[in-house]
Amino acid sequence: MATVEDLKNALRENLDRNGKLRKLKAQMRADVFAALNTSTEADQKAMPQLSSENLLINELIREYLIYNQYRGTVSVFIPESGQPPVRPFDRAFMASHLRLPEGPNSTQLPLLYSLVEAAAKGRTQPPQAK
Repeated sequence: MATVEDLKNALRENLDRNGKLRKLKAQMRADVFAALNTSTEADQKAMPQLSSENLLINELIREYLIYNQYRGTVSVFIPESGQPPVRPFDRAFMASHLRLPEGPNSTQLPLLYSLVEAAAKGRTQPPQAK
């Protein structure tokens, strides 16, 4: 007869094998963060405005996370980073701003993939410090 510990282990292995354990942990982290992040209006006003560079970088990260279905991570990332819930830039603007050529295959992947590929091929120049 199986013990309670055997049943716990079998359940944990099953949830881990089908990917549900990772999702449950991510959702729990997001819920804990949301509960802890019930800040007052004064706290929200203290959060600095994001620069246009930070908005762009955060959008690249958001696009990557959504593509890879890291929903729990996105639900924590958006409020923690101060990124607006509504996307401030569309993909065409970001590709143009980063000077990344868009081909029929590249539109299927997040721009971070194109950015990494372009950097590996030496097609992009790092931005100059202001």
